[in-house]
Amino acid sequence: MRASEAAVSDAKTSDPHPTEPHANGSSRAAGSLAKGLMSLSPARAVFKLGLPLAFASLFQAGFNLTEVWVFGHAGDGGASLKGAAVSDMLTAIFALLASGLGNAAVTQISQATGAGDEERARQAARAAIFVGLILSLGSALVGILAGPLGAAFMHPSAREPGTAFLRIMALGGFGTVYMVVVIGILRARGDSIRPLALVACVSIATLVLETAFIFRWFGDDVPGGLVPCAWVTVILRALTSAWGLWMVNRTLPLKPDAGKRFVNNVVLREQLRMGLLSALQQAVRVLGMLGLVALSFVRLKEEQAKDLFTALTVWSKIDIPMIMIAFAWGGATAPIVGMELGARRPEMARRAAWAGARVAAIGALVNTAVVFIFGEALVKAFLPGDPSAVADTVNLLYHIAPVYPLMAAGMAIAFAFNGTGDMLRPLIWDFVLLIVVQGSVAFILGGPEMLGVDGFFLALTISGVLQGIVPAWLLRRRKWVIAGA
Repeated sequence: MRASEAAVSDAKTSDPHPTEPHANGSSRAAGSLAKGLMSLSPARAVFKLGLPLAFASLFQAGFNLTEVWVFGHAGDGGASLKGAAVSDMLTAIFALLASGLGNAAVTQISQATGAGDEERARQAARAAIFVGLILSLGSALVGILAGPLGAAFMHPSAREPGTAFLRIMALGGFGTVYMVVVIGILRARGDSIRPLALVACVSIATLVLETAFIFRWFGDDVPGGLVPCAWVTVILRALTSAWGLWMVNRTLPLKPDAGKRFVNNVVLREQLRMGLLSALQQAVRVLGMLGLVALSFVRLKEEQAKDLFTALTVWSKIDIPMIMIAFAWGGATAPIVGMELGARRPEMARRAAWAGARVAAIGALVNTAVVFIFGEALVKAFLPGDPSAVADTVNLLYHIAPVYPLMAAGMAIAFAFNGTGDMLRPLIWDFVLLIVVQGSVAFILGGPEMLGVDGFFLALTISGVLQGIVPAWLLRRRKWVIAGA
């Protein structure tokens, strides 16, 4: 039975070229982290692995929001901010692919670790590093084509700084790619402290130096603006990813044994298959938002559509902490599920999945409370002097914030399915809920003869409820089978 059909094979028997576990003290130490987690109750294991990842997500969310504020003070009428935003959109595809392929590597490595098969874990880690190289070359190609891409996608006012920023960020994209890869490998081995250290160090250092260049703390003789900020970012991420690879090599030695190839083709193919499905899961969320924007221009008057677009944009920024923290708890759930299945304990894996959903939902309650207490003040800070857009955005937040816990629980359950190797079902339910259902309800209720803008908000609310109910129902019904058990 295939992993994508929710059947999980013993990692040792699934390796077409089995070898003895790699004898190395550091590798054994890393294996002891996994054993320590598996000796805990599933709920405690998810919490212990997930808490540092949640803090790392807060660092990343704070970095994203603060960087927007810093670039907005470049003194060029918003050109740097707009140019950097478009550049991020153009390079996001590689971060998305790295994240999806990283999830696949987590599944392979955690299942192998739970089974005690160190060689299989090493093969999966090497495959992830090879895929990272391919993604880095793709990112570099975008850097080479930065000129025509900037001309095609950037407003003339932002084209000069934006194109220069894109060229540097894309050519140096390997740092971003490998940060995702190494963090995935480390958490698959039960280590979330070092990923927290990596994210915290690079975020703080990058923000400090970017602020210094934007505000010219080094003096007028030192070039400022977006270009030095791009160099700061790629250099720090490259150094951090190198540091992360060194950490990985200490816990899971990457050098193949004599006579063995660096990449096992069977492991690589399986990782690519699962990883592309996982990346599509995340892409569906972006497509769902773009679909609402497109529908708004069809179903609403121009001014209403403009206010809805503004509301969705601001909501997406306020929504970032909830999504990132839910992903953090899901990112802890997936390797625990994988380890338990690798150890042939499917019931413990199921309990870990429910534990991840519960803690993600509880964490999302904090975001709900923040929206109801501070939501209006936050929106006014983003939209000073635009009362109609403020009113629509606050209305949207009050519609969607109550269902944050359900949305977060569904995200964690999706990660749990990924931990079994099943990336297809979460992709299917996300597509149905975020594209088909959400889009259909918005089209029907969003017309001027129905609810207008409120119809779009109601579509998001209904979709949010279903994003929790449907995954939970599928998790309750699904049986995870260990082949040969």
